[in-house]
Amino acid sequence: MHICFVCREYPPSLRGGGIASYIKEMSHGLHEAGHKVTVICASDDTRKEEQYDDDGVHVIRLKGGDFIIPQVEHVTLLKKLRTFYRFFSYRRRIAETIRLLKDVDIIEVPEYGAEGYYLHRLSIPVVTRLHTPMLLDHEHFSLQHLNKANLPYYWQGRKELAEIRKAKYVTSCSTSLKQWVYQYLHVPDERMEVIYNPIRTKDELQCKWQWQPHGVKQILFAGTICDWKGCGDLAAACRLLNENGTVKFQLNLVGKTGKYAAELQKEYGKESWFNIVGKVSREELMKMYATADLVCFPSWWENMPMVCIEAMLCGSIVLGSSSGGMSEIITDGKDGFLLPPKNPEAWCSKIENILHMDGEVLQSISMQAQVKIEKQFGLDTIVNQTIQYYNKVILLEKGNDGNI
Repeated sequence: MHICFVCREYPPSLRGGGIASYIKEMSHGLHEAGHKVTVICASDDTRKEEQYDDDGVHVIRLKGGDFIIPQVEHVTLLKKLRTFYRFFSYRRRIAETIRLLKDVDIIEVPEYGAEGYYLHRLSIPVVTRLHTPMLLDHEHFSLQHLNKANLPYYWQGRKELAEIRKAKYVTSCSTSLKQWVYQYLHVPDERMEVIYNPIRTKDELQCKWQWQPHGVKQILFAGTICDWKGCGDLAAACRLLNENGTVKFQLNLVGKTGKYAAELQKEYGKESWFNIVGKVSREELMKMYATADLVCFPSWWENMPMVCIEAMLCGSIVLGSSSGGMSEIITDGKDGFLLPPKNPEAWCSKIENILHMDGEVLQSISMQAQVKIEKQFGLDTIVNQTIQYYNKVILLEKGNDGNI
């Protein structure tokens, strides 16, 4: 089978995020399973185009992208408007590039950025992958309406929603996101299939969590340091914990910083327990998971965060938000803990309780977390599920019972 992934973000890239990580894992996993894989992505420098082999995966980086990376191209007002005047031309370039490949059996494209805009013109089945639409309201788990904050991306966000509505085949990285699409976009349930995001387990198991009975307890957050990730709520909970005085600890916030991180630094920076680490390499982060006493993800809503899956694979004790996809990863009290977001008092109490738990109990939770991630989210498992789904889609399009 020849599988073509479309995703503007593909590592290495200055703008790579969770979707890029997913495409990287899946493309190589499918190649290792014996399939031909092509990835069509964008060049960071929108003036350049290239093709190369990435350990068996054919990568085509297109020029003419509808974005601008300040570190690569000088920012001007005109370039900021690329999201409008390059939207259609770049997506036509994607479709034409796939057409020239000639032997593609199936295409997978994320909903993000509406890059599948012209793919319906090709005689190739297209799977739209739900990651998180731009206009999903993380605070209220609803649909954003036009406002001053979303004005720069609202038009493209509406294009995304239109693409999701008309998609014939849809996969979602979580049941929670699938439910949102059903509720707000009225996409029929039978048109959507939940296939979780994968993680390559063999390479990560070198970092294993072990309970440490003594010392200053390390509380870790990983992800973009922003409001809807619950970073402010977690800091407020830790301030209460510090006032209680029952445990010595340090809160480490790891990830992309910005205006909100600066606000937190201004409010909590003088506290001895507060520490904004900023971005670290993936290898460093895996080591931090393994040495943290507790990893917290207090998001207001999240689809299927890879940081949660990574932490549990390392055996970390994870306290996650019950709002969204983490409730599909964690079984409360068995392989981690869940708590509703936006309640610093409740999070303070739960963190204090977990940090005082018996070491043998925590070690058991750690082991069960690792086992679950290996079995349910391992790359081989997700690749097999994806291949089965692709075969089903191709058969439906062919309208017969033949095999691929």
